[in-house]
Amino acid sequence: MRSQQLTIGATSSAASFDGRDAGSSRRSSAHNLALGNDPNYNITQTDPTLEGLAERWRAYQAWWEKQYKEQPFYRIWTRSKWILLFSTLLLLAYSGAIFGITLAYMLGRMELSAVVMEFHGNLVYIAFFGSIFGILTAAVGLVGVFKENRIWLSWYSIMLWPVFGMYISVGYIAFRRQKNQLRVHLNNEWIHSYSREQRLLVQRNLKCCGYQDPSWYGEYDLRCFPMINLPGCQHKYNIYEDKLLNTAWTVSFALVPFQLFVMISALLCSNHVDGMLRSGRPGLKSFKEQ
Repeated sequence: MRSQQLTIGATSSAASFDGRDAGSSRRSSAHNLALGNDPNYNITQTDPTLEGLAERWRAYQAWWEKQYKEQPFYRIWTRSKWILLFSTLLLLAYSGAIFGITLAYMLGRMELSAVVMEFHGNLVYIAFFGSIFGILTAAVGLVGVFKENRIWLSWYSIMLWPVFGMYISVGYIAFRRQKNQLRVHLNNEWIHSYSREQRLLVQRNLKCCGYQDPSWYGEYDLRCFPMINLPGCQHKYNIYEDKLLNTAWTVSFALVPFQLFVMISALLCSNHVDGMLRSGRPGLKSFKEQ
C-alpha cells in the first residue's frame, strides 16, 4: 500500500511538473515570438539557401502584418519609437516658442523691440531662422516616426546639427559681448559709432537724454534739450543691455541639454523605430513596402 501511494504521488508530481513545464514552454514561445526570436521568424540565423531565408522572412512579415491589424498602436510601438516621438515633440515645442518670441520682436510687439532690432538684430535673425529650421526638422522627424521610415529619420538626425549650431551661436555671441567689458564698449559706441537716429532711438525708448547727462553727447529734439530734467542714458542703457544679453545666452545655453537629448535619441533610436528586422538582401521587402 505504501509503495502504491508513493507511485501515485510520483505520477501526479510528474504530471504537475509536466504541466508547469508545458505552460512555461508556451509562455516562453509566446514571448520569443513577440520579440521576433522564434526560429520560424528569426531571419538572422544562418541559412545556406536564399529560399530558406526568403521563406522565414515572409513568415516573419506575415506575423507582423497580423500584429499591426489586431493590436492597438501603443502595444506595437517600440520603446525607441516612443522616445523618438517625445524628443521630436520637445524639439517642436521649444522651436515654436523661439519662433513666436523672435517674430514678436520683428513685428514690434515686444517691449523695446525697436532697440533690440537696431542693435541686436543679428541675434534675433539667427534665432528666428534657427527656429524655422527646427520646426521643419521636427516635421521631418514626425513623418519618419509615424511612417517608420529610416530614410526620413536619417535626414532628421542630420538636420539636427545645424539647428544646434544656430541655437548655440546666439548664446555664444551674447555671452561674449556681455562679458567683454560691456560698459566700455557701450560708452565708445555711443560716442564714436552711433548715428543721430540711433541715439534718438535709445533716448526715446529709455526716456533719457544724453549719455552721462543731457549735455554729454545728447541728440536734441522736442523731448531732449540741455535744460530738461531727465537723467542720462548711461545707467539705464547699461542695465538694459546687460539684462538682455544675460537672458539671451542663459536661454540659449539652457537649451543645450535638451538639444543634445534630441540628437542622441535620434542617433540611437532611428534604426529601432519598429520591431521588424532588415535583411539587407534584394527582393525581400516588408509587408509595408509590398
